[in-house]
Amino acid sequence: MRYFLLILLFCCSASVFSVEKKVVVYDTSTVLVIKKASAEKEKEIFADKDFIYKKDVKESKSWWDTFLEWLSKLLGKPISKNPTLSYNILKYTFITAFILGLIYILWKSKFIGLLKRDAKKLDGTSFTDLPENIEGLNIDALIEEAIQKQNYRLAVRWCFLKSLQWLNKQNKIVWQPAKTNVDYQQELKDKTLKAEFTSLSYVFEYVWYGETDCNEKLCTDYKTRVEKFIQTHV
Repeated sequence: MRYFLLILLFCCSASVFSVEKKVVVYDTSTVLVIKKASAEKEKEIFADKDFIYKKDVKESKSWWDTFLEWLSKLLGKPISKNPTLSYNILKYTFITAFILGLIYILWKSKFIGLLKRDAKKLDGTSFTDLPENIEGLNIDALIEEAIQKQNYRLAVRWCFLKSLQWLNKQNKIVWQPAKTNVDYQQELKDKTLKAEFTSLSYVFEYVWYGETDCNEKLCTDYKTRVEKFIQTHV
């Protein structure tokens, strides 16, 4: 019985490990013919951009290289690409451009005009071109002469001097050619008189030192104000 079981087990193992040999059959009834494209067709196909895999790649320039190249052309000589030197060039270039731009802006603005005006005031607020004896001047005649010549700016100056002449005559101020309008304002004790004289001073300085176009109407109005100022405080 034991031998029978061994034989049965051997037969089962042999059937499991046996491999069935398969035979591949090729179809030889159809003959494959490989067609080759003509040289013209190949040239046409491979000329298509989809078949071009190799391209000439140009090295792109950075903005810094472009700037250095522009600066080299501007200066007429090559610029080193050394990082330290390039940084210094860039720094001083921008500093110089900033300073020049600031000067241009200030020159175009009214700031320069204000500086010129202040300089004129420092040199011209006093009346050093006039004699110490202001009482001897016929200011009314000088006003009319300036108006006849259509020099309204000068006429305004004579009108203002007329107010100073009158204040000096009334002992409200002490006339001195080297004094300024501020000096005369400080000498006035009457508040109303001081306020009106200060207003006349502002208009005169605006016309005489401000380089304002003084027309006939402005001159006539100012002349009327000065006469009213004198008549009110007689």
